[in-house]
Amino acid sequence: MSLRKLMVILLLVPSICLAIKWGDLWLTKDQQGMNYYNNGDVKKAVHAFENSNWKGVSYYKAGDYQKAYEEFKKDRSAKGLYNQGNSLTHLGEYAKAIDAYRQAIEKRPDFEDAKNNLEIAKELEKQQKQQQNLHNKDNKDNKDNKDNKDNKDNKDNKDNKDNKDNKDNKDNKDNKDNKDNKDNKDNKDNKDNKDNKDNKDNKDQQEQQNKNEQAKIDQRQKDLNNKEANKLLSMIDDDPGGLLKNKFARDYQRMIGDKCEN
Repeated sequence: MSLRKLMVILLLVPSICLAIKWGDLWLTKDQQGMNYYNNGDVKKAVHAFENSNWKGVSYYKAGDYQKAYEEFKKDRSAKGLYNQGNSLTHLGEYAKAIDAYRQAIEKRPDFEDAKNNLEIAKELEKQQKQQQNLHNKDNKDNKDNKDNKDNKDNKDNKDNKDNKDNKDNKDNKDNKDNKDNKDNKDNKDNKDNKDNKDNKDNKDQQEQQNKNEQAKIDQRQKDLNNKEANKLLSMIDDDPGGLLKNKFARDYQRMIGDKCEN
């Protein structure tokens, strides 16, 4: 049963008593915060609550998981550690979340919600590492491609220089040959240079195609991991540990009893 439904049921029972003294019911800041929370106004609840756990729950419901964690970490009970784990999971700090869940289970070995969320956090951490490995691989491939290109360019420059030197030496040696032989040699050199350029262009084009295909494969894997991560995160209970359900109910019933006796 959701918190809102639970509190509505509790409000219906003492309606006769409350009709007279409703204005006297919310006496403390925490009681005011409770009222805001039950009405779905978590932003006002955050500012009203003084109790760190209740304030943390309000931050959590508002989606401010960092501030929720700051409040929850003041509580070292099993439930407090569980709530810390939930906040850390939503923040993507899976290693810390795993540690918090484990501590919660140590304090309460039968804490099934903590055990379930521990497995979810482990799976999310695994996916996070896979994505990091893909990212590192992409960076390494880009660096290797750049290094290979630089090395290839340097080699081409060296080969061109060597060819020029060899040609110059050969030209010096062949100066005594007739002009027709020199022209024939120049034509052959031009053809060889063109063939080498065509081969280089084809090789570069093939390398680029391979790189593009690998990038597409890596992106598909990243998208799949993100989709799976979102699915797992949705399994983290939106009510952190049922912290409010029992505590609010007990406090509320105690307040009702005190008012009716008066």
